[in-house]
Amino acid sequence: MDFPKKLARREQEAWEALHRLAPCTALELQEEIGGTYSGTRAVLSRLVSKGLANHRYDGPRYIYEPVQDSSSAGQTALREIVTTFFRGSNAEALSALLAISKDAVDDEELDRLQEMVSAARRSRESDDA
Repeated sequence: MDFPKKLARREQEAWEALHRLAPCTALELQEEIGGTYSGTRAVLSRLVSKGLANHRYDGPRYIYEPVQDSSSAGQTALREIVTTFFRGSNAEALSALLAISKDAVDDEELDRLQEMVSAARRSRESDDA
C-alpha cells in the first residue's frame, strides 16, 4: 500500500491518530483530534471509502482500525520522507534522527543500531555470494 498522499489535512490527522489509538471508536478518535462528533464520523467514513480503514460493529457502536498495520505504514511513510527530504539517503535521514534525539539515545540503543548496520552488511554480503 502506498503512502496516502491525497488526503485532506483532517483526513491525514485522523489517519495518523487512528494508527496511534486503534482499535477505537469515533468518540475516542474525536477526543484525540478535536472537532465535532459528526465531523469525525464523516472523516472516518471517507477513510473507509478510500480503503485506509476498516470498521466493525461492536454492540451499539463501530470500532475503527487502519487497514495497514502501524509498522508497515510507518515504514511506508518513512520511505516517503527519506525520498522527499533526504534525497533518498538513509544515512542523511539517520543522521538527522540522531541529531534531533542525541540526548535521548543511550548506549544500548546505539549498540542496537550498530548491530542492525552489521546485520545489513552481512545480508548484503551473503546476497552477493
